[in-house]
Amino acid sequence: MMSERLGCIADDYTGATDLCSMLVRSGRRVIQCFGVPALDNRDELNDADAIVVALKSRSIPAEQAVDQSLSALRFLQSWGSDRYFFKYCSTFDSTEQGNIGPVADALAAELGIHRLLFCPAFPENGRTVHCGHLFVDGVPLSESGMRNHPLNPMTDSNLVRVLQAQTSHSVGWLSTHGKSFNPNVSRIIVDAINDDDLRSVAELANSAPLLTGGSAIARYWADAANIRCSGVGTQTGSTDQDKSPCVILAGSCSDATRMQVAEFEKSHPVLHLNVADNASAESLAARALKWCSDGLNCQDEHPQAVLISSAENREAVDAARRQWGDREAAERTESIFALISVGLREQGITRLIVAGGETSGTVVAALQIPAVRIGREIAPGVPWVTSIDEPAISLALKSGNFGGKRFFFDALETSP
Repeated sequence: MMSERLGCIADDYTGATDLCSMLVRSGRRVIQCFGVPALDNRDELNDADAIVVALKSRSIPAEQAVDQSLSALRFLQSWGSDRYFFKYCSTFDSTEQGNIGPVADALAAELGIHRLLFCPAFPENGRTVHCGHLFVDGVPLSESGMRNHPLNPMTDSNLVRVLQAQTSHSVGWLSTHGKSFNPNVSRIIVDAINDDDLRSVAELANSAPLLTGGSAIARYWADAANIRCSGVGTQTGSTDQDKSPCVILAGSCSDATRMQVAEFEKSHPVLHLNVADNASAESLAARALKWCSDGLNCQDEHPQAVLISSAENREAVDAARRQWGDREAAERTESIFALISVGLREQGITRLIVAGGETSGTVVAALQIPAVRIGREIAPGVPWVTSIDEPAISLALKSGNFGGKRFFFDALETSP
């Protein structure tokens, strides 16, 4: 029996585009909404095979994350979904209190589900799970760059322990090869070290109303669950927008993004924001906008591109934290990027590449983009997206840890 529609809830904006990209690979028509859409806007969504509601719920208080996620679930139910996917990061970003466990529990309770699988693995991007432990490029999560994450430092690779601290339900792990820590638990971390394992997980969960995980499992589960597939491919032709100026906003502190910024700086202008500066956010944004305008106007090559970074190195980030405090420094950084993104649109910029989940959420909110159509994939889990309203703006929203060293060049060379 074919399921008509897949409803997805993602806990941040870049994770949502990552998920959309995986579903588009399988030929499905996908719309990504930023926040829960107003009910009177549903006409534009009716031809989609899947809708992904992107929330900024990863790092907010658990009660708020639960409320927003349940609101998204109810919208998706009213839209006509009969299967649901809760997407979180493949590195299981969370605090000791949540929000993965509390949100998953609330969704399961709303849908009347007792047994729930958790499959964060994304082997194509080096995220694998073995015996319930998460590895990043073969390194235990607790020894990877995620141990220094400014909001959600991940210091334990044992996802059974991590999840157990967030839920009152019993947690264990399961291997698709028949090994199990405890087969009687109701919250199960599923092992997967390659895509064949993901396919096995998808078959195991083919009749489940709700699945949780990283984006990689979603497309296999959509196939196994017989989610409607319109067979719609993304456009691949070149457009005039491919040659339009592009600004890269890098707010991520990840090692991967810093490497990408350093590579880009070898041949393109890069501005390193000094968030520790005592100047107002408005003043720092105004300086950055003038720098962008000057930098783009003096370039002859096409496509023209410049980059603004807020995390040149760990010392710069630490200086901002000492000056403003951890949370205040993060909020100040995002307010600067919000002002910059609005100013860039006023300057006529219609292409933005944004690195970092929090920064991506800030930019989309500042630009008041309600929803996007999914375009060509730049790297695994990172597509171009284009706003459904006018004037259209194209965005590449990248999780800080995603992409290779030349990701920004790859994005510039890929048509939205």
